[in-house]
Amino acid sequence: MKVKVKDIAKAAGVSPSTVSLVLNDRPSRIAEDTKEHILRTAKEMQFRMESGVDFTEFKKVKTFGMIVPDEMNSFYHRMAEETAKHAFLHGYTVFQCYTNDDIQCFYTALEGLMAKNVDGLIIIPPRTMDKENVKLLKSLQKNGIPMVLLDRAAYTVFCDFVTADNKYGGRIATDYLIRHGHTRIGCMVGDANVYTSRKRVDGYKEALAAAKIPFDREIVYYGNFDIETGRAGAAVLLEKGVTAVVAGNDLMAYGVYIYAREHRVSIPEELSLIGYDNTRQCILMDVPLTSVDQNTDMMASKVVELLIRRIEEPLEDEQEPARNYYFTPYVVERCSVAGIDGKKE
Repeated sequence: MKVKVKDIAKAAGVSPSTVSLVLNDRPSRIAEDTKEHILRTAKEMQFRMESGVDFTEFKKVKTFGMIVPDEMNSFYHRMAEETAKHAFLHGYTVFQCYTNDDIQCFYTALEGLMAKNVDGLIIIPPRTMDKENVKLLKSLQKNGIPMVLLDRAAYTVFCDFVTADNKYGGRIATDYLIRHGHTRIGCMVGDANVYTSRKRVDGYKEALAAAKIPFDREIVYYGNFDIETGRAGAAVLLEKGVTAVVAGNDLMAYGVYIYAREHRVSIPEELSLIGYDNTRQCILMDVPLTSVDQNTDMMASKVVELLIRRIEEPLEDEQEPARNYYFTPYVVERCSVAGIDGKKE
């Protein structure tokens, strides 16, 4: 009778994957005495090594598919890293697809992940997501594919959705500048149709209203969540006399830094600036950037927890209704904001 990997694993008291690593002499952190024990057991059982271990003996690897819109965006890169980390702790591997926020790439990514027979999907929708795209996701869900949306909402609640409270984030960023004495505060965000843009502007307006500062639509700048929009937006907003800017993300804030450097505008003495996402680049900027942290680690942990629950939920049981989960952002103070008199407080 042919001796199999699982037989050796049972006899040696270790997992089949550990036996596979040792027999194939693959790099690992397995202790030397454990390796010797496995090899001795295999020899005693007269195991014969052929062309390699048959990996079809092992159970199917548990996998998620994750669709991420922008590889160059540090926030999404960090979110993908955090999600993969939490998934790994639960025994899942994550296949990540980046779509460059393109709807056709989004469809291609979905097809590719379905071909890999993933157990579930974590989706950050493209910014051009419409009702037809939602219909496609609903049809996948009806066919037994568990999914959770992350960061950007769809038009309707049809599956669990995890995000930061973007309205609150826009409000606390603006409040922070108001507390430093600013009243002429510009705001720059991505496309007006993007969920996160709309919510952050709502929070910005709410903070102004609470402080009895009139809202001026002329100092809200829409574009993309990128460096070029930050640079172009800085030119427009400074021309309109702002003393402070709430940037839609840290990339936009970096664009403001570039413009300020080129035009000899001093941050924070002449222009106060607050970013959004609290990416690693914040401390590397000319003046370390104050930024809003979205609580990415907690969001990643929650999205993994929810997807596993949906995957492992018996189909015959009544399914728990889909819900939205909001996490509270907070301001991380550094050096890019000063009082209206130019003094750091």
